[in-house]
Amino acid sequence: MADVSSSFSAFAADRKLQLLPAVDIGLLTPLLAESTVGGQLAPAARGLIAGETEGVVGHLAYKRNKTFRFNVALTEVPNSTPLVPRLFCVRQGRSTRDDEFYGFGARYSKLWTESTKLNDRYTISTSPYQDPIWMRRLFSPALVDYLAHVEPADFSFELAYGSLLGSVEDDDPGPDGLAALCEATAKVAERIAKECEE
Repeated sequence: MADVSSSFSAFAADRKLQLLPAVDIGLLTPLLAESTVGGQLAPAARGLIAGETEGVVGHLAYKRNKTFRFNVALTEVPNSTPLVPRLFCVRQGRSTRDDEFYGFGARYSKLWTESTKLNDRYTISTSPYQDPIWMRRLFSPALVDYLAHVEPADFSFELAYGSLLGSVEDDDPGPDGLAALCEATAKVAERIAKECEE
């Protein structure tokens, strides 16, 4: 854990973020709901995580039959809830528990896209009865291309009722990996917010 703490210290110092030993953020998304520690990030940092995007970045570890480790960036997209209550873009092969059950057991609809590369990389799902025309506008060619090639390669995101959580599976991605996670999360947040305003 010493290396993770060093990475967060360096990242927080570089971005002028408030470094926190731990922060409780609640069970806001499926990944956070999997955590037996109730969405506690340790270590963590709070502030402008990328550009003008406010949020929290932290290390999430929880134990089932094995220990799962993620680094996450959380921000809010408050105007998204009426238009897209839930949207999950999860890397193919990502494991959050041994039997692959998500904490949010509600039904969902799988989103189909014309991008083979995007479909090969992610499973994209959304709330049932989601407006497919709006979703196609959200997944513009620019966003599809970005997600198909985004770094870090194991980036996933979950939008649940205005809370957007970007995540990577890495014990210690280092300051550069944390920066890439925050940049990717901010980019997705900006795109969703922009489409919700139109």
